[in-house]
Amino acid sequence: MQISLLDSTFTSKYNAFLNTCDCAMMYYSLSFKALLEDVLQCKSHYLIAVNKDKVYGILPLMLRDGKYGEVLNSLPFFGSNGGILANNIEAKNQLLEAYKKHCKEFASSTYITNPFLEDFAIVKETLPYEFMDSRIGQITPLANEEVLLKSFVPSARRNIAKAIRNGVSVKSSQDFEFLYQTHFENITSMKGIPKPKEFFKSLLKCCHNKEYKLYVAEFQGRAIAGLLCLYYGDVVEYYTPALLSEYRTFQALPLIIFKAMNEAYNNGYKWWNFGGTWALQDGVYRFKSKFGACDRIYHYYTLLNNKNILDSTKEELLVEYPYFYVLPFKYLGEKYGIK
Repeated sequence: MQISLLDSTFTSKYNAFLNTCDCAMMYYSLSFKALLEDVLQCKSHYLIAVNKDKVYGILPLMLRDGKYGEVLNSLPFFGSNGGILANNIEAKNQLLEAYKKHCKEFASSTYITNPFLEDFAIVKETLPYEFMDSRIGQITPLANEEVLLKSFVPSARRNIAKAIRNGVSVKSSQDFEFLYQTHFENITSMKGIPKPKEFFKSLLKCCHNKEYKLYVAEFQGRAIAGLLCLYYGDVVEYYTPALLSEYRTFQALPLIIFKAMNEAYNNGYKWWNFGGTWALQDGVYRFKSKFGACDRIYHYYTLLNNKNILDSTKEELLVEYPYFYVLPFKYLGEKYGIK
């Protein structure tokens, strides 16, 4: 077994390996790799464990240079999950050892775990890190329509019925301008960071049409809500929801979620991944929980090699390393990392 850098000679073997992984997600795909490279203009550094010309494990890594040096993430961009996927212990151990050596070469290195893998204890004891952050992953097991509805809390079922009574309809769409504008207004109204418009343009350029789908809810011919879903392996990513605030009471988004979940199940997908939620996002957490979601905690492990970063500010780091995770901002001003 040897560790190599992914290049074009391993493209088909990389994809063949991913096709054997139950825990593969869109974030590990080569389409998403190309998407991030295009949007972020960053460098990729994907490690693969190879034996006799066959891939047995992978570790996607991306890096960005800035004022304090290069920052390494697995993976960047709105909490994209990363970490090692391997189908035997030797491949996993060798990739872990490669990361342990590699991460010390960067100003900051962050390893984001996969919520579908139950290796938290092993990773925690093995990885070098100074800061640990966490998110609540919320994942719904997909099932047929009757079973799925029963897994929803009563208020979600009522909301879906209300949307139908209100005359809301759901269809697939290519209206990414509506999605972007509505998403931008939603996120900026909460003083958050929206996905850039370039992301949606690059999605169409870098991803196969079977890897994404945009749902739009309409009322009397007007688009009032949208949801971008990403598809890979057994998993559907609930990626970019958007809703016109004046139509909030129409319950269009619950109807979109229900329709998209049903279609995903009928197309053979097993899991609906709502993505990560911060502990303080009570409203977001409760909303996702209504749809049969189970909690899967995942973690960010950060090794900070350039301690000068601690003297920086959140605003400076967001400019220097856009869409990359450098460290938990609450530790800025501290002189030492805290495990």
